[in-house]
Amino acid sequence: MSDDSRALSGESPAISAAAWRQIVNSATDTAIISITREGKVSSWSRGASAILGWMEAEMLGQTLERLFPDENTGRDRLRRELDDAIALGRGGEEGWRLRKDGTRFWAIGEVTPIRDEQDQVIGFTKILRDRTAHRRAEEALNEERRTLELLNRAGSALAIETDPDRLVQIVTDAGVELTGAQFGAFFYNVLDEKGESYMLYTLSGVPREAFSRFPMPRNTAVFAPTFSGEGIVRSDDITQDPRYGHNAPRKGMPDGHLPVRSYLAVPVISRTGEVIGGLFFGHAKPGVFTKRSESGLAGLAAESAVAIDNARLSIAAQREISQRKLAQEALHELNVTLEKQVAERTEQLRQQEEALRQAQKMEAIGQLTGGVAHDFNNLLQVITSNLEIIRRSLPAESGRLQRAAASAAGGAQRAAALTQRLLAFARRQPLVANVLDINLRVMGRSELLLRTLQ
Repeated sequence: MSDDSRALSGESPAISAAAWRQIVNSATDTAIISITREGKVSSWSRGASAILGWMEAEMLGQTLERLFPDENTGRDRLRRELDDAIALGRGGEEGWRLRKDGTRFWAIGEVTPIRDEQDQVIGFTKILRDRTAHRRAEEALNEERRTLELLNRAGSALAIETDPDRLVQIVTDAGVELTGAQFGAFFYNVLDEKGESYMLYTLSGVPREAFSRFPMPRNTAVFAPTFSGEGIVRSDDITQDPRYGHNAPRKGMPDGHLPVRSYLAVPVISRTGEVIGGLFFGHAKPGVFTKRSESGLAGLAAESAVAIDNARLSIAAQREISQRKLAQEALHELNVTLEKQVAERTEQLRQQEEALRQAQKMEAIGQLTGGVAHDFNNLLQVITSNLEIIRRSLPAESGRLQRAAASAAGGAQRAAALTQRLLAFARRQPLVANVLDINLRVMGRSELLLRTLQ
């Protein structure tokens, strides 16, 4: 039947092989490939060449195993696609595929069976489209969403945390998760309860023992930009950085240190401009950290700076509250004991006043005693002189009178000694202790006692 008769009868005119191939090749953004029942390529569109890089002559009679990144599983994955197409009418799954030059692209498409008039599968049609840009955009969006979720979660935790140790651990853990680092560390200066300055650090991703035997980082050319707050340092391979390995005594990482190739560090700066410390992250593989990792970590560092500032203010406020409480307690204790203290002080003043009055009395007595003693001493001088004259005038045979005169003279001498002591008291002279013979003093008064008793 001619094309005109087909048109008159209402049937669609048959498309020639050349026309069909022209239609297939016009879809340059889609790879259209036909495969035999055994899985060999039987046709290869221009779109397939544009997307995959192989020309038709290179692929005819070949399999599509080379399109899969893992050569060991490529045959199994291709066979599974063909089996699904036979069993389900459609096979294939999206994923990463390889071009001729070895680059990867994200492919979506399907495999459908080609059947003959007896409904037997005689081959397959595979369609592939390059959706790498869409995939990258989707991954970027997912990464952005993940970054925001991590920052929001970390920000929520930091907003309610006031303990500096737990706070910096939250920041370090979040930084490792955010950047994909193998390990992270946070070095910063704090003040302990005694007001002493020291360096603390937290680790994440590795046990503390991995760094415990190494000294604290020094302000080398690599670390200086972070500790001085100059900016973020990101390196795909820190060992190739011109600033690396020029500080004695070590030329690079110490022996036994975790291998670091990818390096990312960002300073943590307070709202006052003080460099609180720095976040440091590392990975053994090069090229791990990206610009997105850098921006996410910058946001985390800003949140951590605010949290540390708030924690410091909270600690200072608590310290001030404690000091005020101690002052209030001391004031309360003072008020409670004030009346007692006033009473005790009043009693002390009364006793001091009484002692002063007593001293004044003793001074007046001393003055009076001095005057009396002086006058009495003058009288004793008269008595002593007259007694001496009497003793000389008495006859030798008047023994009794002689003894009486001697006794009177001795009494006058003792009275004179007493007068001297009174004068010493009045003049506030120190008293001199003398040895006293009691027997001699008693014998000297024996005759007086006998006359008194008779």
